[in-house]
Amino acid sequence: MKEKTDVELPPCSVINEMDDMVVYTITDRISSMSIDLFKGSYDDSLLSQLMPEGESRSAINVFFIKTTGNYGGGKHNILIDAGLGEDAGGMMLQQLHKLGVNTEEIDAVCLTHLHGDHIGGLLKEGKPVFPNADIYLSVDEFNAWSNDGPMASRNGQWKQVLSVYSNRIKLCNDGDTIVDGWVVAHLAPGHTPGHTMYESGLCLFIGDLVHAQDIQYAYPEFCARYDNKPAQAVETRKKVLSTMEGRYLCGAHCYDQKMLTQ
Repeated sequence: MKEKTDVELPPCSVINEMDDMVVYTITDRISSMSIDLFKGSYDDSLLSQLMPEGESRSAINVFFIKTTGNYGGGKHNILIDAGLGEDAGGMMLQQLHKLGVNTEEIDAVCLTHLHGDHIGGLLKEGKPVFPNADIYLSVDEFNAWSNDGPMASRNGQWKQVLSVYSNRIKLCNDGDTIVDGWVVAHLAPGHTPGHTMYESGLCLFIGDLVHAQDIQYAYPEFCARYDNKPAQAVETRKKVLSTMEGRYLCGAHCYDQKMLTQ
């Protein structure tokens, strides 16, 4: 994934607005996905046709859910993932500031998985960025990144996060309703063992289910090298894309969050 630092970030955009909640896309970084990431996964000849310039437009996104509490459930400020972090050049905090949101006001962060571009924004100079937030993730993902789990060799950054937020970690299982009823967790493994999607209102936050929307929405068989278990990732992607009509699919690396209609 190539990061592009010489372009102005788009303003935070509203995906879905209802009487009881507003959902925003917060672009943490503009980027692109190289064709090399997908070669050998399905049909290289077709891939070259779909990506004639050798890359696909992409992004690193965080999502912000602001609930009103008008119909019960209470007021909440929820993030889906936390981006790269300012220490790595992420722009999430500046984008939140544009929305008039202070870090102390975030009361929940739902992590799709534990790669650095999703958890880096939880820390700044080794300190918690969101001191009042509960951190949600799946039991399967937590176990996978433990010292005896399959992702243990890459868990250094997660261990830093865990040491800072240890008393605020909340584990969930497939189908659990969390954050005062506003969010439902759905296990979607393949990218990582416990990769998780979150549903809220009409939005389904799909994490890294899709890396390059220009090719993978139409051809879910293409798989990025980032996926821990490619065959499982393809199976999960096909299932989600075939059953989520009428939902906004909100991808961590999608430049456009769109309603799925088939």
